[in-house]
Amino acid sequence: MKILHYALGFPPERTGGLVKYSLDLMNEQISQGHEVVMVFPGRVNFLKREPYFKFGKRQNIPYAELVNSLPLPLIGNIKNPKDFMKHTDSKIFINLLESEKPDVIHIHTLMGLYGEFLEEAKKHNIKIVFTTHDYFGISPHPKMYLAGHDFVDDKKYDIWNNIRPYGSKTIKLRINQLSIYPSLRALVKKLKKSSALMNDLPEQTGWSTESDFDFQELKKYYLSMLKCVDIVHFNSSVSKKVYEQFLPHMTWKTATISISSNNIERSGKVLLSNKKIDSIAYIGPYTEEKGFFEFLKFVKVFESENPNISFFVMGDNSSVDIEKVTDLGRYNQGSFKKYINKIDLVILPSQWHETFGLIATEVLSTGTKVIVSNKMGASDIVPNWLQFDDMCNINFEYIENKETIINIISPGEHFEKISKLYVSLSS
Repeated sequence: MKILHYALGFPPERTGGLVKYSLDLMNEQISQGHEVVMVFPGRVNFLKREPYFKFGKRQNIPYAELVNSLPLPLIGNIKNPKDFMKHTDSKIFINLLESEKPDVIHIHTLMGLYGEFLEEAKKHNIKIVFTTHDYFGISPHPKMYLAGHDFVDDKKYDIWNNIRPYGSKTIKLRINQLSIYPSLRALVKKLKKSSALMNDLPEQTGWSTESDFDFQELKKYYLSMLKCVDIVHFNSSVSKKVYEQFLPHMTWKTATISISSNNIERSGKVLLSNKKIDSIAYIGPYTEEKGFFEFLKFVKVFESENPNISFFVMGDNSSVDIEKVTDLGRYNQGSFKKYINKIDLVILPSQWHETFGLIATEVLSTGTKVIVSNKMGASDIVPNWLQFDDMCNINFEYIENKETIINIISPGEHFEKISKLYVSLSS
């Protein structure tokens, strides 16, 4: 089978769960004998205005880099929506599709993608799969979360009418696409290490009900792209619920399949044993939407009643200087294994409706217990007694004494399910 993926690209230019998952999937498909090509939004060429493809091979994956893609809101929000729905000549996409002749196109994001690409794929009768890694497309913000406010639960205010004041100028977003950007980013981080401070800012409450015409047009633009999709792979029941809440009239085929990772320690049956909790950790970016500041508030209260427990945070370069909290910083797969041996319990208090959260699977695969917010898609694979809606309601004594066996799906099993998804498109 010939599979054409559209994803964000390769590390170090692109990072995060979407990037890791898409590359793992492509490499697995290549190892199984499929032909794979990745299209990704690449660099900006200010000397040539129109988009074009640059071909090559990287990390064993053949690619077609879309130079001069539409802007990527990776480091900020959208401020000028007209820049994100510009049209281009379909010929470059016609040439790509007719030369590559893919059996299926797997879309991992709409960022940077011209609508003409999907329109031409439909005209060529190529089936399209879309994986819901985030909410970009039904929201101008991938997490649908802004200034402490979750717009998924908000029936009154539309995030499309409220994001403009939080937007970044397009030129600032374009800098992220420059070939020298990863080097600049690394240099800045080396010279200036930021500090993660306790978030004491009040939640924004002055939201607007007035329609923002340009953003509503952008909303329609992405909807027209999503209408080209044949089947949606929801990576959790959480993402399925959110997409169907905001797009109730779509006639897609759908499949809900929890995702996996090549970083998992063990698959199959894994024992979560009864064990005294002497150490608790938060893992992830030190950001509000991930629940980092909620974790610090929890530590402040819980530590006063349990002074012998150790607390850790890990997953970010920002420094944390808080008494009783050990900051382990960024980690790789090797250091993760070393750190997780120090930890009895991980808490993931995500504040947004996180579509999955692979770190939960990775922690569980080591036999370490992890408690997740029931807003997280990972709640599909985490037992009910390890989920919470409010950290104040967590029964730590019960969790200490509880023992169970859970089943961790292997990457191979997951990727086999995705292959069956492709085959189902022809039936």
